[in-house]
Amino acid sequence: MLLELNKPLSSASSSPAPADQLQEQPNCPLIRKEFSLFLAQTTKFLYAIQERQMRFAWKGDSLVVRELRWLQGLWASRRGNTQDRSFIEQQMELYKGTKCFTNMNREVLRKDVEVVEYLNDLIEMFW
Repeated sequence: MLLELNKPLSSASSSPAPADQLQEQPNCPLIRKEFSLFLAQTTKFLYAIQERQMRFAWKGDSLVVRELRWLQGLWASRRGNTQDRSFIEQQMELYKGTKCFTNMNREVLRKDVEVVEYLNDLIEMFW
């Protein structure tokens, strides 16, 4: 999963962009769409875990909750990654440079924090 998160968001081109294209304006509609799709798929994944937790009632020492804690740490913690930034901080820095979001705190930070809150609520279901 970590390898996938380190890949660029845009899958439109598999080859590196020429140097003259790097100075062009980013494709903001595509960037916003991919950000929304990423959050939607993350939420869908967490919802699938929630449904299974309700069905199987895994305990707090299960592998599932350990992996959820890891995922929560990836999103919200600075520990455990080489950039010394949480995934949320990395996203904020990445998107700040694009100028595709008019209000970074409302559009990116708040939505990312909602994912972390969902993760926290989901982890609590295991106790």
